[in-house]
Amino acid sequence: MGSKTDPPDAPDPGAEFRAAVGPVRPLRGAPPAKVPPAARPVTPPGRRPQAPPPLPAVLPVIEPGATVRLARPGVPKRALRRLDGELFVAEAQLDLHGLTAAQAGAALQAFIADCLAAGCERVRIIHGKGQRPGQDLPVLKPLVIESLKGHPAVLALRSAGPRDGGSGAMRVLLRRA
Repeated sequence: MGSKTDPPDAPDPGAEFRAAVGPVRPLRGAPPAKVPPAARPVTPPGRRPQAPPPLPAVLPVIEPGATVRLARPGVPKRALRRLDGELFVAEAQLDLHGLTAAQAGAALQAFIADCLAAGCERVRIIHGKGQRPGQDLPVLKPLVIESLKGHPAVLALRSAGPRDGGSGAMRVLLRRA
């Protein structure tokens, strides 16, 4: 018999899931670790967080297969090595496939803000190569490059390695919070 708020024949919302998954048993060993809630970053007194730059109005022409290697002046070479080679491990990733330029720009800005709040340093942004029939040049690739070049938290960016998408993705080194 159901409660006064539920109709008598209300379906169990988890029944379909349990039927699809089947019987389960708990894993042996230590209980799962409790993950603390994400701490909200605190801005030191007298300092305001730097706002990301607006999206560029005019984008440069960039060929689909072009590779990119940019770094702010003064970034140590040992820090740049974190972006190079096959040992790169992204702490977060954003895939912009299927988005319009406006949607991609907003998603990129939100992603960078979230990564900074979470303390991520190495991230991957997949923008695709932009090779579509009837379209000679990519749209998202120059948008991503120009947006990242002007962002105050971005120290360096590189085209990804072959296993990470090559010229269709960027490896980004962010300033530590």
